[in-house]
Amino acid sequence: MTSGHFYRHYGFNLRSDLALPHLLPGDPAAPVEIDVRLGAIAADQLGDALHFRNWRAEPGEILFHAFGICRLLVTDGATMIVERDGGATDAALVSIILGTGVSALLMQRRILPMHACSIASDQGAILVIGRSGAGKSTLLGGLMGAGCTMLADDVTGVTVDTGGATAIPAFPAMRLWTDSLALLGEDQDDKLQVREDIEKYYVGIDRFRADPMPVRAIVLLQGHNGPAITVRPVAMANRVEALARYVHRKNFLRGLGLQRWGFDAVVRLAQSVDMIAVGRPVMGATPAGVAATVIEHFGLDPALQPTA
Repeated sequence: MTSGHFYRHYGFNLRSDLALPHLLPGDPAAPVEIDVRLGAIAADQLGDALHFRNWRAEPGEILFHAFGICRLLVTDGATMIVERDGGATDAALVSIILGTGVSALLMQRRILPMHACSIASDQGAILVIGRSGAGKSTLLGGLMGAGCTMLADDVTGVTVDTGGATAIPAFPAMRLWTDSLALLGEDQDDKLQVREDIEKYYVGIDRFRADPMPVRAIVLLQGHNGPAITVRPVAMANRVEALARYVHRKNFLRGLGLQRWGFDAVVRLAQSVDMIAVGRPVMGATPAGVAATVIEHFGLDPALQPTA
């Protein structure tokens, strides 16, 4: 039997030398589809590839350097080699593996890593996108507090074909900043810190759907200075630009030779689902209030949402 830790992540059987907190358990007897290994990476790896400040890539392979933490070599959507920098902790490595590393793997497997949290509904998945600090995870916490079922906290995998778009779940935990914890009435005392150098914590959740489901709609969450929560449709002409902006690590597409595929996938996603913009007042809006607006708009009944 192969040694290591075994998980089910974005629908794939994953083996890892490092423990990856909160991921769904996997089957050690099942074929390994993604292998995460600790090891050395040659100094001249991808030396002739397309170079950027902290990464270089060519079709099928990408090397990323998180300075002071690790280097990652991701190959063919199947292998991730992790070379630790100096005294970087396991927690720091895990944050890069589950973020940048997994997004690169998904791209190589032709799965869009959308920088979006997502919930399940009886008519399909609802994704929430928005700039950093817009309140996506806080809104997700409000939706969970109202009884909704989570698919993903930070990155939702999305496939698009002639039949429409499908959301692929991540793992049953949220990663919340201390201010979001406070808004949701939580504290960090009993929670695992995502990384020692940032005030962000894992929050395990009970209502999680592990199976993919069709995408029903996308919410673009925006802050504004008005007094009330607003809801408006996003015109088709604006959808592609908005969605392309929130592909996680979108610049990798160029280095991997996947720009055309990525653009086509975003266009098909924009055409296949409903999309609205929700304006959240910068002052005074509560997670429960914004969540109630989303629930009312889509006619959700959290008690009836599927968990499997």
